[in-house]
Amino acid sequence: MRFYKRLMPVKVISFDLDDTLYDNVPVITAAEAWLLQTLKNHRPESTLLSKESLATIKRQLLVSEPELAHDVSALRLRILTHGLQQQGLSERAAGELAEEFYQGFLTERGKITVPDMSHQVLTELAQRYPLAVITNGNLPIAHTPLAPYFKTVLRAGIDGRMKPAADMFNTLAEQMGVQINEILHIGDHINTDVLGAVHAGCQAIWLNDQGRHTGDLQCLPHVELERLEQMLELL
Repeated sequence: MRFYKRLMPVKVISFDLDDTLYDNVPVITAAEAWLLQTLKNHRPESTLLSKESLATIKRQLLVSEPELAHDVSALRLRILTHGLQQQGLSERAAGELAEEFYQGFLTERGKITVPDMSHQVLTELAQRYPLAVITNGNLPIAHTPLAPYFKTVLRAGIDGRMKPAADMFNTLAEQMGVQINEILHIGDHINTDVLGAVHAGCQAIWLNDQGRHTGDLQCLPHVELERLEQMLELL
């Protein structure tokens, strides 16, 4: 544990999800593989069968519709719809099939494994603080073991621009009726979590469980932790 700034009184704790409370890499890898296989099963002639093809469509869409960069769900639906239209489906048929594929993807996306330590930390903190989620991702948290801990879940797109933009931090302060500096945000990402929280005016904890060098930071958090369970020593 390393301190960079003095912590002020905390009234709300907000969490990033991916790679903070669970390992996201195997989950997203499996969900992507499921999606590609499903596309292949339904549209065997399709050129949508590779990551490269999907990535090309994504790049094209972000050039023409840059606002989609702040909404991963809307972006993925647009990628699928656009790709299926390229295969000859009508706009309506492509949209309906894309929605079906996307819902299946979300089901796979929600198959996370939450470590026992994350459960312990959340259980103990929830007895003393309101807990919230501020995420750039699309985890269907209501269908995961994390659901009971959070009454407030803010997602990029529907609740504002992606972190590090201040939108969701400001929205959380308004919804909880607290000052922005009474929010303590914890996350693993030096840009979206640390920079985003600090620039918004929140207090920030950097979960550096991958041993990154502090020279990578663009601004200092209030506290750096090597393990999530150190939250219980800190608060």
